[in-house]
Amino acid sequence: MDRISLPELIAARIVAKHAEDKAAAARREIDAQIAAALADPSKPEGSISQRAGDYKVTVTYGVTRKADTESLQRDWEHLPPHIRSGFRWKADVTTAEIKKLEGVDLAVAAKYITTSPSSPSIKIEA
Repeated sequence: MDRISLPELIAARIVAKHAEDKAAAARREIDAQIAAALADPSKPEGSISQRAGDYKVTVTYGVTRKADTESLQRDWEHLPPHIRSGFRWKADVTTAEIKKLEGVDLAVAAKYITTSPSSPSIKIEA
């Protein structure tokens, strides 16, 4: 089997990425139309299902809620337990700060961190 050259792989990827972007945009437009067709203004959250021919379509609507972390931390000690129960705390890793620990205290911090490889990112420029 002949090996495909890097320039050929790059050209093929550009064509495939263009087709993928075009297909994704078309699907998003169709999804928006389906969501609009089933929307119930009195139900901003939850699912609505409907049969259409041989298919059952379900649209799940939701809202995004974000905590004002700074205000919440400032007022936390004064909040009653039933209010506190509506919030979770999740630790995040600050990569730049963790890298500063290499050779110093990384072993202490490392026991609290799980590391796994991410998908490679590919950028092609002309």
